[in-house]
Amino acid sequence: LKPRPRGAVPSLPVAPPSSGSGGGHPTMSEAFRAKSGNALLQRDHVGKGKPSVYDLPPEGHAYGRADPPDAEGAREVTQMWASHVPRGRPGPICQDFRKLNRLAAQSGVTNALQLKDWRRSNSVTLLHSNSGPVPKVIPSDVIPAFAYGRKSRPSTPIASVVGGLYAQEYEEILDFNYQRLIQERAAPTNGRRIVKMTRAAKQQISNARSERGMREASEAGMEPPELFKLSKFKKVDSRVHLPKITRSTSTPTL
Repeated sequence: LKPRPRGAVPSLPVAPPSSGSGGGHPTMSEAFRAKSGNALLQRDHVGKGKPSVYDLPPEGHAYGRADPPDAEGAREVTQMWASHVPRGRPGPICQDFRKLNRLAAQSGVTNALQLKDWRRSNSVTLLHSNSGPVPKVIPSDVIPAFAYGRKSRPSTPIASVVGGLYAQEYEEILDFNYQRLIQERAAPTNGRRIVKMTRAAKQQISNARSERGMREASEAGMEPPELFKLSKFKKVDSRVHLPKITRSTSTPTL
């Protein structure tokens, strides 16, 4: 970038002196200040830098060299698998350098120039041997879709969460329960009132029935089955003695 040519300025345009300036010295006009090309004479604004004295491209111009796009982007690298291509075997004209160097040393070759001349008249090709372990069979050779590694948890169904699918399912289940309750209430009861028992009431009825069964067994001379207890606690008496639970246990003590 080159600065603007200043050129010859025949006269210095000045603005008329302000009435408030006591000396009446002439001041430089803003037009001349902008055309002078001097960075020291440029006046900056609050919160902004000084205007440039160079001829710059427009604001939408991008500086730098544009690199050509890569043939493979992030999607191709992460989602496409390039299988391994084994290197081809050496051809029949490939020389066995180990044997060549050994034979050259036995023939008295002592430097690189003699070795170069000796190789022109001697050739030892590389022999391929079929000896070696049998290649192992891996699961992907039998099942092409076989995946290695530890199975991770399935991805979160974001579409179902954002779309409110689970909320809709819960509303359908709740509506089904309400409809079943309405049908039960509307069903004929033949003049009887159906009372639903709570868990506490059901447990109390079960305890009363078991207690009555034990009482009847003791009256008939049958010993009640012994409850399971560890052998080291069989001879230990209880330290807590609770009152016997009856039907009037829930009534307050007055």
